[in-house]
Amino acid sequence: MGMKKLALLLGLAALPAWADSPLTSTNFWTAYKDVPEVVSAHDIERLNTRLGYYLLSNASIDKKAAVINALSWNYNGRQNAQLFTEILGQKYKTTDVAQVKKRLTPEERFCLAYLTALDDYFNVDKALVMAKDARRQLSKSFTVAIVTELIEAQQSPGGATPLWNYVAPVFNDKKLKQDLRPAGRKVIFNYMALYKPGK
Repeated sequence: MGMKKLALLLGLAALPAWADSPLTSTNFWTAYKDVPEVVSAHDIERLNTRLGYYLLSNASIDKKAAVINALSWNYNGRQNAQLFTEILGQKYKTTDVAQVKKRLTPEERFCLAYLTALDDYFNVDKALVMAKDARRQLSKSFTVAIVTELIEAQQSPGGATPLWNYVAPVFNDKKLKQDLRPAGRKVIFNYMALYKPGK
């Protein structure tokens, strides 16, 4: 086990017993059980061509995020971001990853960022850079904003900033388009509220 993973595990161990991590404990996909792709993602826990192309479709950003959330995580890591990159390569007709990343739409960049974060939630630095880029381009989306903040909170468990403080501005921003279902927002709110200062 790498030192970074060990340090993060020790940090998490110091938190209350119910604590895990912002990325792995906010299962908002449960608000989308009527979406076949979300259910499929939860059942197989691995991106496939069908789900990959769903992420490239005209489906709403919240449903795409719910698919990724349903794919979940694994302590040993996953390769869903790599699989999605390969599917993006098929779309853009290139195997050059750098070229693929240059051509991404904002929604594609967001999806790749979220997949990357869940693939290795011990190291989300690269995912956070991508997510912030996507957020700048999709600045009105609550879904994009809240997932970005979950990734940033994941980067700093047990840090000087209470984890609630990352997401609170998003919940309080009335200018954002509420494009995540209320039940999904509630899942995130209820978990992150456990980290409110003074709790």
